[in-house]
Parts: sequence; structure tokens; C-alpha cells
Amino acid sequence: MSKVIGFVRVSTLKQKTSIKNQISRIKEYCKQNELHLVEMIKEEGVSGRKIHRKGFIRMLNMVDNKDIDGIVCLNLSRIGRRASMTLELINTCLDNDVFIYDIKDGTDTRTPGGRMAVKMRAVIYEEDLIGIRENIREVMRYKKVNGIKYNGRMAYGVYDKKGILYEDEFEMKIVRNVKNLRSRGWSWYKICKNLNENKIPTKENGVSGWNINQVRRIIHFHYENKNVPLLVK
Repeated sequence: MSKVIGFVRVSTLKQKTSIKNQISRIKEYCKQNELHLVEMIKEEGVSGRKIHRKGFIRMLNMVDNKDIDGIVCLNLSRIGRRASMTLELINTCLDNDVFIYDIKDGTDTRTPGGRMAVKMRAVIYEEDLIGIRENIREVMRYKKVNGIKYNGRMAYGVYDKKGILYEDEFEMKIVRNVKNLRSRGWSWYKICKNLNENKIPTKENGVSGWNINQVRRIIHFHYENKNVPLLVK
């Protein structure tokens, strides 16, 4: 009976259902095909584009050491989104007579067509990732320009109401004062010290008060950024 490992991955910890489904499908496939599932390698909350991944490295080592006969995954994209890494795994598997089986696509590297298919998909999945990332950037740019909340952190000087950014009157007074002090030649450190001495609260009301990076972000967001949002006043 061939010894195989199952490989499952989700990019966020919220995808509990997804990872349970992957495990269930792999176990079912191994049972139906009389494969001995020796281990299930899981990567939870790990992006497929990361280079240093413990699960991936462990799988690669098991292949290199000839500890297994095959790898079963629900979809090759779960193994990784970087073509270079996936191709490295595929080639290492071929060198050590270890097969890869993709349940979703039915691709099996024990066949010439299967070997060609997984190599092509490795490149396609990386291109898909590039497209996804560009789409996300475009959405963020659109939201930022149009004054729509686009991430979890609110910039100083604005507040969110039902997804729309509004100008915070009090905070904007502080923003304009910071810009005025900066134009008069005050250092970032001196401005921070002034804000803290006057007990001006930060956005998060942190006990440590203002720091230089926070003050710099204020100026960048409101005066240097080319995509300044259109705030509702």
C-alpha cells in the first residue's frame, strides 16, 4: 500500500470550514483508493506566496528523504501560489518517484499529461495571485479617493460612519496645527512633545502618547498623499 501525506492550507484563520473540507476530501480519496495516509500537513493562516513555510518545507524534506510515495491535495493552489516553489516541489517529486494527486482537477503526475498539467497550473496560479493582488489594490485606491473606509485603521482627522469617511472637526484642528508647527521649522520630536504635554489624545488613546511615526503619518495622509480621500465635512 502506497504511503502518502495529505496537504491542506488556508490563507486566513477564519477559513475553518475550508480546511475541514480539504481534510475530509483527502481522507475519503485515500480510503477509496487504498492509500495509507501517514500524515496530514496543515498550514493555517498562511499565504501561498510566502517563501518560508514550515509545512511546505516539511513536505519537501519528506519527499527528498523518500519517506512517502505520494502527496494528495484538494487543489494544487493549496500547495502554493509561487510558481518557483511549486515547480521545485514537482521536480523533487519526479526525482524521487513521488507522485502528486490533485483531487479537484483529477491531475496525477504518474501520467505524462498529469506532469505537464501540474507544471502549467503552477504558473497559472501565480498569475492568478498577481491579478487578485492588483484587483485589491485598485479597490483600495478607489475607496481611498472616494472617501470610503478601506481598511481597519482610521487615519487621524477622520471617522467612519456606515463605511463613509467624515472629517473629525476636533482632530482636524490638531492636524492643521501640526502642519503649521512643521512649516515653522519644528522638529518631529518637538511636535510630539508638545502634543503629549498638552494631553492631546491619539486616535487609539494609547497610554504612551504620540510618537514621531504617528505625527508623520498625519502630514503624509492629509498633505502629501496624492490620493487624499474626499471627506464629508
